[in-house]
Amino acid sequence: MGVKDVHTVDDTGNFEHPLYRTLLSVPGLTVATTALDHVLTWGMTNALWTFPMATSCCGIEFMATAASRVDIDRMGTIVRATPRQADVMVVAGTITVKMAPRVKKLWDQMPEPKWCIAMGSCAISGDFYRNLYSVVPGVDTFLPVDVYVPGCPPNPEALMHGFLRLQDKIRAGRRGEKVAPEPNPELLRITRPSIPRLVDSARTPELDAEQIRSADIATEVEPTPPLRCPGAVEREASAAGEREPLKGGDDLAAVLGELGLPAAAELGPPLVPVERHREVAERLRARGYRQYVSVISTHWIPGTDRKGKLPEAPEHYETTVILRTVGPGTRTATWAVRTPPGTPVPSLASLFAGADWQEREQWDLVGVVFSDHPDLRRLMMPENYAQHPLRRDLPADLPYAPWR
Repeated sequence: MGVKDVHTVDDTGNFEHPLYRTLLSVPGLTVATTALDHVLTWGMTNALWTFPMATSCCGIEFMATAASRVDIDRMGTIVRATPRQADVMVVAGTITVKMAPRVKKLWDQMPEPKWCIAMGSCAISGDFYRNLYSVVPGVDTFLPVDVYVPGCPPNPEALMHGFLRLQDKIRAGRRGEKVAPEPNPELLRITRPSIPRLVDSARTPELDAEQIRSADIATEVEPTPPLRCPGAVEREASAAGEREPLKGGDDLAAVLGELGLPAAAELGPPLVPVERHREVAERLRARGYRQYVSVISTHWIPGTDRKGKLPEAPEHYETTVILRTVGPGTRTATWAVRTPPGTPVPSLASLFAGADWQEREQWDLVGVVFSDHPDLRRLMMPENYAQHPLRRDLPADLPYAPWR
């Protein structure tokens, strides 16, 4: 047989390697190769080392699957903390747009052959959070999923069944059988996510390339300089720290009275002028309020405020701060600051360590700027995210290419 007779493409439907018949004629070789293939298949299906991508409640069920009652170790499945030693990625939980490029990067670092199990409704489709600005509508929009384990969350036995089905799929693939399921067009139409799945005909090479590029620079977009606000409120050093804590009484009302501010407000905590915000916090800290409980910012569109619809109300932010004393007889103090867009709120990070990340969260999600904050940058959303998604003039299902 000459070189010109060697087939390289199965264009007849019955492709056969030129050496195949020769190998079959060697005595005992077929028995040896068949037995060897069985051994390799057995080893591959019973040594599925798992890389856990557990992000939410499904991760607890995954941990239970590895515990003594179900014990996936009996089928050779052990959990590895590095993608370079893993065969199967189990995505157990919600994947956000900030996590998606990291997940794909880890997937790309896993050696072939590799498989993916989507565990739980959130990994499969995004479930409750499918149409939320921060959530990827199913990991099959950027990973090739081999087995879906439905449930919210699925129990350990369900995940064990998923591993057994994955073993069946691997065995079928080793036998040369087609293991890709026949697509159900109607089901795909009903459950279509905001971006095409890997198996969708509408998927474009450009989307593949963009997801790969985003995964390659997943951490390069993180280091950004903190936002410095030029409109920082000038303040004088306060001597409040030298005062003795008062016993009992309404400390916030007392402080507001000292500053000549009203101690009551309609439908909510008292409103404090932005220029007196830090002073109120300093005086309360001197009275024993040393725990920074929370800061909550709300964006009000024109014509609305805490009273409801009010045609003359301008667009504004309302930032509420809660402080608390520590120890027996604990007390809380709550007040709010109202600012128009573009007006910063003095940061309390230098007074309370807990204010650091909480103020960053409010700037990240709502858009309130805190002047004099030591490190005001993105906390929950990607660094290159262009919006503040909890503003009331934005839709809840904001897109974020190439992940949703």
